[in-house]
Amino acid sequence: MDPFREYQDYVMAHRLREALDFYPGRLYLLSEYATLRLRRSELVRKLVGRQGDPALLSRIEQISDDINYGFWSNPGLLKAFLKRLSPVQYPVLASPEGFETLLSNTERVRLKEPGLAGRYYLGWLRLPALMEEPQRFEEAMCEQARLAEQLGLFLDEFHKVAGSG
Repeated sequence: MDPFREYQDYVMAHRLREALDFYPGRLYLLSEYATLRLRRSELVRKLVGRQGDPALLSRIEQISDDINYGFWSNPGLLKAFLKRLSPVQYPVLASPEGFETLLSNTERVRLKEPGLAGRYYLGWLRLPALMEEPQRFEEAMCEQARLAEQLGLFLDEFHKVAGSG
């Protein structure tokens, strides 16, 4: 996966968790995220070599939680996340436009069309319900891939001019 897309997905998961008041943790800068992501990969390689060292597994799980690793793409994680939400209807989950309130004005302007980021990220939330229906699950995954191609990188972090902060 593109590391910049992975970071963008991390930021959007963080913003969503923050909007839902759901233990978002700290928001890492791109460089901090990259350091943690590399550390996680290193620990996974060590874990494979040591065949299940519990201390390594614990550290990997902690880093995975810190960086929302697999938040969008792992239906099991999404299912657990959705189960822990209160039954209250959250505006950010109600529509693509509602979801895009998590974006800054400049991030919304960068989208090729209004609602694109909302359709992409909310699309992941439907996957857990489709796990028992392989054909529909595959169709949803193809739709996610199509939306991902259109989405591009929109975070302000990626569009800062050198020296602007």
